[in-house]
Amino acid sequence: MTNTARFFRRQWKGYIFLIPIFLVLGTFKYIPFFNAVKMSFYNWNGANVKEFVGFDNFVRLFQDDTFYTSLKNIGIFTASGVLIQLTVPLLAAVLVFHVKQLKLQNLLKVWFVVPLVIPSIVIYLTWQWIFAGEYGVLNQLLEQLGLESWTHAWLGESKTAIWSIVFVNFPWIGGITFLLYLAGLMSIPSELFEVAKLDGMNAWQRFIRLELPLVRSQVKLVMVLTIINQIQSFENVLVLTNGGPGDKTITPALYLYTKGFSYSEMGYASAIGLVLFVILLLLTLINNKFVKNTDKID
Repeated sequence: MTNTARFFRRQWKGYIFLIPIFLVLGTFKYIPFFNAVKMSFYNWNGANVKEFVGFDNFVRLFQDDTFYTSLKNIGIFTASGVLIQLTVPLLAAVLVFHVKQLKLQNLLKVWFVVPLVIPSIVIYLTWQWIFAGEYGVLNQLLEQLGLESWTHAWLGESKTAIWSIVFVNFPWIGGITFLLYLAGLMSIPSELFEVAKLDGMNAWQRFIRLELPLVRSQVKLVMVLTIINQIQSFENVLVLTNGGPGDKTITPALYLYTKGFSYSEMGYASAIGLVLFVILLLLTLINNKFVKNTDKID
């Protein structure tokens, strides 16, 4: 009997408790996924029309100008999202970590984490109100400052709509990302900070030579999560612009949603979803290959 067989023979009772989890995952994750893969080869309206068309949906997709526009837009959202999440929350976590007063440090932690309990739809509606045209908060503020020439229909003009969406959630310190970085900093042995102090490192040198190399695992995880969230998300665009003006802010996920539920082209929507899955898989593999984990500390 192999070591693996002996292990499972001793631990089989514990693995019984995993069966409900596997059943739920199979029912609500894997079965719909493989069904979507199958339906991407059909002309299917989600109900009674189901005609096998082979790769026609994919041929049509790669000739679809709107899909390429959505890829360009999601490229902007993803690049800006990665840049923001790798800088602002990390700097905030470093600053909070080095606060000497424990009460103040705990207060700052709560301050950054509380927004996690606010529903995202509330945040998007708030920003929609801020960016509104004539009576929006931002335009009203600019008028009060005598900067009327700077006012815009921020979400209604093609030149400003996509960057207005990028600006949503300013100052961009997401609670989960902040906590990941803070946990990484807290796992660094205190002896290393003492050595850095004895070596005369200033705050910038300590960040570059000590803290940043030792939170690489968190940076890698944040990159993966940000890429996945940005490519999959469509709620922000749906609420703020619905892909407009025209298709200037449309994303692949919103395009999938529109084709599937507004035009009942479920087969075509499944093809879009499968392409998105392949893109996400490739980006994740590239990230895992080229972004290193934190070196082990003995």
